[in-house]
Amino acid sequence: MLWLALVFPDWPLQALFRGQKHRTPLAVEARQRMLALDAAALAQGVRPGQGLADALAVAPALLIRTQSVEAEHAALRDAAGCALRYTPQVVLEADGLLLEIAGSTRLFGGTDRLLRQLRTDLAAAGFHALTACAPTPRAARWLALAGPGQCIDDIEDLHATLAALPLRVLETSERIKALLADSGLHSVGEVMRLPRNGLAQRDASDVRRLIDQALGRHPDPRPYFEAPRYCDSRLELPVPRHDADVLLFAANRLLNACCSRLSAAHAGIEHCLLRLEHEHHPATPLTLTLGTPSRDARRMALLVREHLARIALPEAVCAVRLQATDWISLAGRSDDLFGPQAPSPDGCREACGTLVEHLRARLGRDAVYALSARADHRPECAHRVCEPGTGKTGRSPGKRPLWLLSPPQLLKLVDGHPWRDGPMQLIAGPERIESGWWDSDDTAGQCQGDALRDYFVAVGHDHARLWIYREHAPPHHWYLHGLFA
Repeated sequence: MLWLALVFPDWPLQALFRGQKHRTPLAVEARQRMLALDAAALAQGVRPGQGLADALAVAPALLIRTQSVEAEHAALRDAAGCALRYTPQVVLEADGLLLEIAGSTRLFGGTDRLLRQLRTDLAAAGFHALTACAPTPRAARWLALAGPGQCIDDIEDLHATLAALPLRVLETSERIKALLADSGLHSVGEVMRLPRNGLAQRDASDVRRLIDQALGRHPDPRPYFEAPRYCDSRLELPVPRHDADVLLFAANRLLNACCSRLSAAHAGIEHCLLRLEHEHHPATPLTLTLGTPSRDARRMALLVREHLARIALPEAVCAVRLQATDWISLAGRSDDLFGPQAPSPDGCREACGTLVEHLRARLGRDAVYALSARADHRPECAHRVCEPGTGKTGRSPGKRPLWLLSPPQLLKLVDGHPWRDGPMQLIAGPERIESGWWDSDDTAGQCQGDALRDYFVAVGHDHARLWIYREHAPPHHWYLHGLFA
């Protein structure tokens, strides 16, 4: 077995903000003590464990947030979702993860390539981790805590490697650590040389058990993480902001984490809800509709950008929340043996769906629609509005313009000939349409009653090609109904 340990430094800070940058120094406190600090706070002299009043005296502009255990659990699940792309055997720790990767290294081209790809996915979701590999999970975690970057693949080398680690890696009570330190011990190797009976007499037998687990001499069972088939993640902003770029950056963190989980589950989503939370107003919802099932975070981010450019926020946003519940099974795609080929029908449909949703995000949902053919000879009734991708095609009985006027424009007559800013020349026709006798004259919409018309293609004085018709019924008015391109 080969275990990969991930330890997230300053986890309370990472879990809340996920690498969001801010000019003001940031800190997380618990019980009036500094728990985690960013680089700006450390540069101003604030230190972990410092009291709240002392920290503010050193850095008056320090931005302090209270530790959120709920946010840490949610962020750890998002990080585990990223890791599930590389192995199904993921274990949650208090501030990190454990991954059994012996069966995955060959698939991803070796341990180094797997680590690089995993770090890239974690960074996209806003996580930074210290890593180490070892044949046992506890040894891997201890190495990540004290000697990150190491990779021990032979269990026989564990004893010498772990012996050099400091006592602080022992995940036991502070009382036991103080007892060992007061006894003049400074490393794990010195504890290994102590007699077991002596440790047991001092209520420190648990330390020996931990060491045996790290060396592979004692079983160390751990439950694997099972990701739910939904995503509900929230990211707090350091300070409320209106800036679209800041909101898009925060949304990207959540979208990348969600899409990594979707990829691990071989699933996709057709829509999700992004909620922009405010301090004094209800949240502003952004519904992202993809058209086709997808797990492409960049595609979703483009939709978010379009929405943010169009909406008006009632006030600054203090947090962003992503909810994606309806997951759809979505098979992966393999690269072609002979290089890129012509786009597949599925790829074309996905590209069309992406275009439609971008237009709707920019122009509004009701401004973009499709037309579906209907079995009716009346031009104004030959099509109906429908959702893009659901329309039906039909055969046109003749040349029809794409641009129809609603309602048709009445033309005046000069010497018995239709006139529109000048004389009109008829070049084709007539095409007789006699339909709609079954409809009543008070039918709602454009299709109203019987249509008795003769259609002609005409050329106006400005050489524009026009589609006009003459009514059968007296007084035989002429109308302009369409314009050809």
